[in-house]
Formats: sequence, C-alpha cells, structure tokens
Amino acid sequence: MTVLVHHRVPFRGRRTATAPATCAQRHMWNLIERQLPDAAFYNVCHWVELPGRGTAPDLLAVFTELLGRHESLRTGFQRAGDGGLVQQVVRSGECEAEVWTAGPGEDPTGVLDAWRHRMRHTAFEPARAPLIRFMAVVVGGAPVLAAFCVSHLAADLMSLRLLADEVLRLLDAAAAGRPFPPAALSRQPVEQAGFEHSPRGRALLHRAHAYWRRQIAGAPATLFPVPGEAGGEPTRRYSAAMDSRAVALAVPVLARHWRVSTSAVLLTVVALLLGRRAGLPSCTLRLLTANRSDPRLRGTVANLHAEVAATIDLSGERVEDIARRALAASTAACANGLYDPDEVADLFDAVARERGVPVDLSYCFNDIRAGHGLPEAAGGPAPVVSGAALRTAMADTVVAPHEFAEGETFFLVIDDEEPGWMRLVLNADSRALTPPEVRGFLYDVERVLVEQAERAPADGREAAPSWPRRSVSGG
Repeated sequence: MTVLVHHRVPFRGRRTATAPATCAQRHMWNLIERQLPDAAFYNVCHWVELPGRGTAPDLLAVFTELLGRHESLRTGFQRAGDGGLVQQVVRSGECEAEVWTAGPGEDPTGVLDAWRHRMRHTAFEPARAPLIRFMAVVVGGAPVLAAFCVSHLAADLMSLRLLADEVLRLLDAAAAGRPFPPAALSRQPVEQAGFEHSPRGRALLHRAHAYWRRQIAGAPATLFPVPGEAGGEPTRRYSAAMDSRAVALAVPVLARHWRVSTSAVLLTVVALLLGRRAGLPSCTLRLLTANRSDPRLRGTVANLHAEVAATIDLSGERVEDIARRALAASTAACANGLYDPDEVADLFDAVARERGVPVDLSYCFNDIRAGHGLPEAAGGPAPVVSGAALRTAMADTVVAPHEFAEGETFFLVIDDEEPGWMRLVLNADSRALTPPEVRGFLYDVERVLVEQAERAPADGREAAPSWPRRSVSGG
C-alpha cells in the first residue's frame, strides 16, 4: 500500500527584492485573469525519472537547493497602488512536498498521474510565494521519480526542463556525498525587469511594437468564423492527439529537401491547411517562443515565453518556397518575442476600431520538442525513407481524445517524447472545428507530409499537392 508523508521544505535565498513584473509575467497574469474563476488553468506539471540512488532526505535537500537558487520559484505577485503588477521575491519560507512510498508491485506512475490531476485543479495564490509544489515517489528506500507543479507565472516549459536536469545533477551529488555543483550564471527576473526598462530593452520593445502593428494590420479578421454562444451555453472544446511514426519519418526528409528546420516543415503544412480551408492567401498564427537567445537567459528558470504573431505567405505552387517563407516568418517572430502585452492589446483595440470588427488571432502553433533546428545542425547523412516505409508507418497511426485544454480557437502542440514517434495534439473550439474535423485535420497533416516526402527524393521538384479546400476531411 502506498504511504504518503507531507513535508514542509524550508528554503533560504540570497535576498528579498521588489520590482515591476516583466513583460512575460504580465502577459501570463493577463491570461490567468482571463480564465478566472479557474485560477489553476495555467498550472504546469513536469516530472523526471530518477536513477534510484540516494534517499528521500537527499531529494528534499535538492528541492531546498532549487528554491534557494532560483528567485522565480519564491516570487509572489500583486498589484501596486498605481495598478501596475509587481513581483516580490521572498528570501526564506517553506514549500509543500509530498513523498509517496510505493509498496511491492505498485506502479509509481499511477501515483504520479493522480498527483498531477490534483495539482491541475489546485490553484496557487499569486501573492503567496513560492508558486511551486514538489512530490517524489520512493521504491525500496530510494526515490525513483520527482515531479513539480508550478504556476506559469513562475516558470515556462524550458525552465521545467532545466529544473529536471538540475534535479538529476544535484541528487547525484547528494547521493555521493559531494557538495552541490554551482548554479549556472543566469539573469534573474528582477534583473530582466531592469533590462526591459533600460535603453536597450526599450529599443527592443519599440521594435516589437512596430512588428506587431504590421502583423495585426495585415491579418484577416478571422480564420474560423465562430457563431455566438446560443442561450448562454459555455464554449465546448475538444482535444485529440495523433501519435504517428509516419510524421516522425517524413519531417526530417522534408527539412533536408526544403532546407528549412523541422519545425518550419510542420508550420508550413499546418498553415497551408488552415489557409486553404479559409480560402486565404496567407495565414497568421501565434507561435510560442522561449525568448532565450541572450546567453544570459539560457539557464534562467522563470517565465520568459511569449506568443508572437507570424504571417506565412501561401502564394505559389512550390511548397518548398512556402516553407522557406515560413522559416523566415518564424525567425522574425522569435526575434520580436520581447514585447509589452498591454501595448499589443491596445493595438488590437485600435485596429478593431478602424475596421469595425475585432481581429482574431486565436490560432496557436507550439512546437515543444527539445530539438527542431535546421537539418544541417544535426549532421550525418540525409535521411532516406521509401514511400512504402511511410505508408506502412501510417498504418500504426493512432488518433484518440486527449485531456489537453487551452483557451484559443485553435491550439496545436507538437512533441516527440517517445523515440521514433511524433505526437500532435489539437485543441479547438467545437464551434470552429467539430470533433470529427479536429481528428480529420490531424490526419490531413500526416497525409500531406507523407505525400510530400514521397515526392521529395523522386526528382528534386515539388509536385502540386492535393490540398483540402474549405473543409477538413474526417478520419
């Protein structure tokens, strides 16, 4: 029988501090307020398998060390007298941690799944730091997995991956009786706020403001005309996940052939399907960027991510040309990832007043794979995959309902946690895409990728694709 022990993990950092919230923190605060009363909507859970070394006290010491190192984990938020959002770093306090000891034959992942479900429905109080909770599962006296749940105000996905790697390094040191390795030098959120108010930071914000003005001005009013809610009924949403070996095989082939990143390959096909469905010559999506091009931010544990509009020109018959424009558009979007969210909201309002209708950019593309750069960076020979292998792989594809939830009309997430497979998860407003259309869209992405990959090695030229027009096929 699994036994639970609650712990209060004490922590102590280097300083207390108060500063204006960063642009990314304010953006996330606005998103959380939009989801109220579901204050836990933007809770994020992450976990890491442990090597079965050390003890539960060793792991609790690791949690203490993480809280001391990373100010974002012990930061609370509240409104100042002038209405501005303020971040407040506390120097010391306690954090919740659950240690579960699994009995013989019990599955640790079942304990983890139940904890994650509970955390996704347990809100943080933004003013009360720390905005993180920990858990661990112990088997045979040694911790075998650790997990943490954070408010998205405190950390983004890149941060969670950094924390997972750090847990492993620190636990190895603790289990061997060595001192903890030093923390990586990185900019803390208080210093990031100072940078954003510096002349260099203001120049970047001004550039991003001009970029957003161009994107909003050129964007269509909507990709999916959504009827109003009838009778006050709540919006219905549906998510499906596609696990595909065929997509995992086709994407690197096309990246090499089109000379773009693997992410640009996926973005190209998604944009083409959306644009052709809407009957538009371009497609404007919001891309999620980690905002870590500055070396001083690569090791930062904080919420730095941003959603940036990118417009892909869909004109022409050669998909290769569209892919290169998609790469250029996504590169420009990432270069403008630091922006003032309130000023961008004002731009949306101004364009809506000019047009007489609001501009809807509620369409997100989020490639969360750890590696999706240009194919040349990977090295090695170009992948060669036969059409028969691609078609055989398609027979293994599975599309099933998924629990993923977002607040956008269309939100696509791409991951590759399982080697040899790629997962695409699509969440949509059912007034825009019905459940069969959601599933059909995922199948269409796979089909188009496979068709293009089959043609790519044949003669080096792009054949005219059979793109779905205004409807999405069922699957």
